[in-house]
Amino acid sequence: MKAIDSRNPASIAARALQIVGIILIVSSLVDYLILLFPPNFLDRQWQMGFTSQLVDRGIIPMVGMAFIFTGFGIESNAGGAQVNRTAFADIKFWVLWLASLFGLVFLLLFPLHLNNVRLDRAEKLGQISERVSQAENQIATQLANANVQAEIQKQQNQFKTQFSSVLGDEKKRDEVLKNPQLPSPIKKLIEASKSDPKAIDEFIQTNLSSDALKDRELTRIRTGKKQLEEQTQITSLKSGLQTGISSLLLSAGYMAIGWTGLKGLGYMRLGRRKTAR
Repeated sequence: MKAIDSRNPASIAARALQIVGIILIVSSLVDYLILLFPPNFLDRQWQMGFTSQLVDRGIIPMVGMAFIFTGFGIESNAGGAQVNRTAFADIKFWVLWLASLFGLVFLLLFPLHLNNVRLDRAEKLGQISERVSQAENQIATQLANANVQAEIQKQQNQFKTQFSSVLGDEKKRDEVLKNPQLPSPIKKLIEASKSDPKAIDEFIQTNLSSDALKDRELTRIRTGKKQLEEQTQITSLKSGLQTGISSLLLSAGYMAIGWTGLKGLGYMRLGRRKTAR
């Protein structure tokens, strides 16, 4: 470090930048310690949440380091006598080693988070398949119930009776066909029934039988399953890419600051540096 003139505006700016940088780093370390509590290292969801929050806040110490070294740069240009210090007494040494440590941590977080995302995705997909299987079995059980079968048969008979009453009255049939709110399948059934008396039985078998009801419910459930699986895949992909890539970038940035700084300033050597900048 240098002995500087406290009345020099450049020196004041340098000291302010160093103080702000130290505050950013210390507050970030405190924040990281708070995130650790309560610790639950064996819980995958806790690991993923902690990793994501750590990466989200990872840029703040880097900004603090940039402030500190900018301050030292301004201080160096402001002039003053050089002061020789051992590495352990120089704040730049500790900042650079902290940067190297951060680089290693974020590098290790990258594969850890991707593996957790992979396991979490597999678990959620398994849960979706299990719920769908239970729903399918429940539908099969319900439709096999005698009371349910009797209710289905009752509805079929009611539909056939009502439909036959319409077909038996030509005036009423024409009025029904002119109704703009009449569903297209019913309109087609009425038209087909004029020439084919079995059309109504075929319609009931296709749309109102227990097998038809089962197929519709299974289709609905499997469509929902596909949507949930796609949503799970997309969410996992976003989490893996966002947190993973950010973790790699932070690791590269911190390592570049730490290793190149330690080497460039001569801190890789043991003992006292020749000149502390």
